[in-house]
Amino acid sequence: MIATRPTADGQTPATAQHPTEAIPGTNRNRRTAVLVGALFLISTATFIVSNTLITPIVGSHNVLAAIADRRQLVIAATLIGLIEGVATVGIALALYPILKPKHPALALGYTAMRIAELAVAAVGFGLGGLLLVTLSGTATAGANPEALGTVLVGLRHWTLMLVYVYTAVGGVMLSYMLLKTRLVPRGFSVLGLVGYPLLLLAAVLDMLGIVDTVGGVGLVGLVPGGLVELLLPIWLIVRGFNVTATTRVSVARFTG
Repeated sequence: MIATRPTADGQTPATAQHPTEAIPGTNRNRRTAVLVGALFLISTATFIVSNTLITPIVGSHNVLAAIADRRQLVIAATLIGLIEGVATVGIALALYPILKPKHPALALGYTAMRIAELAVAAVGFGLGGLLLVTLSGTATAGANPEALGTVLVGLRHWTLMLVYVYTAVGGVMLSYMLLKTRLVPRGFSVLGLVGYPLLLLAAVLDMLGIVDTVGGVGLVGLVPGGLVELLLPIWLIVRGFNVTATTRVSVARFTG
C-alpha cells in the first residue's frame, strides 16, 4: 500500500492504482519470443528434411534418371526447402521492432540478409530443383540433357554455400544485437559470435575446394551455428526474452 499525505485543502492527491503495471508491449514481446522460436525450429526442421530427401537423389550417378523415378519426392523437397526460406524472413521481420530501437542499422541489415537468403534459395533451390524435374522428363524420352543436369546440380551446391554465407553474416549481426540488448542469456550470443564465423569460414573454404561441408572438417564448422539455431528457439519458447531487457526496449519504443 502506498502512503499518501493530505494536501492543504484536505484532499488526498491522486496516485497510481497499479504502480507495477506492465509497460505496453511487454506481453507482445513474450508472444514474439514464442513466434521467433517456432520459426527458428520450422526453419531448421524444413532445411534438414529437404536436404535429407533430395541429397541422395542429386548425388546419384545418373541424376536425371533418379529424379525421373522420384519426381514427386523432389518437388516436395523443393517446396519444403522454400518454406525454410520464408521462415527465416519471418524471424527477421518478427525481431525487427524489438531490435530496431537500440540497433536500427543492424536490425535492417539482418532483415536484408534474410530476404537475400530467401531470394537466393528461391532461384537456386526452387527454380533449379523444378528445372531438374523438367529435364528428367526429357531424359526418359531419349534426349541427352545430362550436361545441363550436371550444371543444375552444381547450381544447387553453390546456392547452398551462398545460403550459408548469408546465414552466417546475418547470424553474426543477430548475435551481436542479442549480446548488447541482453534479450537472451549471454551464452547464446557468445556461441553465435563463434559459430557463425565458423560457418562462414567453412562455406568459403568449400567454395575454394579446400574442405567439403558434407563431411569431415567442413561439416564440423557447421555444428556451433547449428546449435545456436536449435537451442536458442527452445529457450525463447520456454522462457522468452529477458524481462528487464524487454522492459527497457518497451520504454524506449513507448517514450520515443
